[in-house]
Amino acid sequence: MSARIDQRSIMSRHREAGAAIVVTGAAGGIGGGIVERLLADGWRVIATDLSASALERLKDGAGDDALSLAALDVADSAAVDALARDLKARSVAVAGLVNAAGLLQDVTPFMAMDEAAHRRIWDVNYFGALACTRAFGAAIMAGGGGAIVNITSINESRPLPLHAYAPTKVALGSLTALTAGEFGQAGLRVNAVAPGFTLTPIMRQKIEAGLRDDSAIKQATAMGRLVEIEEIAAVVGFLMSDAASAVSGASIPVDAGWLATAHWMNFGSALG
Repeated sequence: MSARIDQRSIMSRHREAGAAIVVTGAAGGIGGGIVERLLADGWRVIATDLSASALERLKDGAGDDALSLAALDVADSAAVDALARDLKARSVAVAGLVNAAGLLQDVTPFMAMDEAAHRRIWDVNYFGALACTRAFGAAIMAGGGGAIVNITSINESRPLPLHAYAPTKVALGSLTALTAGEFGQAGLRVNAVAPGFTLTPIMRQKIEAGLRDDSAIKQATAMGRLVEIEEIAAVVGFLMSDAASAVSGASIPVDAGWLATAHWMNFGSALG
């Protein structure tokens, strides 16, 4: 009974003890929203991103002493390991990891894809998350357990015409389930959040440039709208809390019901 109670309160105890959550891709739209949410929930956050200048802007906006910055290319596994060692040397306890770093992709015909660009997307979206899971997951388990959240996509469940990006999210969803099964006995929960079409700054730019049809997207969702960044962050916050103490190996879509209703468009006016 004591072990079960211990696992059900582990995130609260870590937070109260000043442990940190590492967030990759923290200067991006979704990553920045996740950082903001975790700080509001009382966590110490180690925000990492490839862009040091973008991280500084994030720090200026947050104005929170609980936020620390670390420039990091997650595709560089040696750099990931070095950051994990540095945190350990500075006695920074790591209770969680959010793998939010990711490269997007423009719609490109399969035969026109650039192989180097394709590999770079895999290096960041999948192998970067793999490296961070190994380095920081080891630290989390050494500290008695915690949680990892991988940011995947609705592409994990539906093939959209993004021939490099979509397969990385399928692979990351599979990695989520595999590591959840392996790490559970060590008290480490692993889950995924799968955003739908979300109103990030990049999405707003694409809509304004005519590269995304927001009216068509809205029509294809059950709720008739796109997702807000804070709605993604709220689910991550839940998964990083004791409220999710029995949730592991799950992939939670946050898509305004797009996965549930997108194919209804084949039935004319079925959505009204």
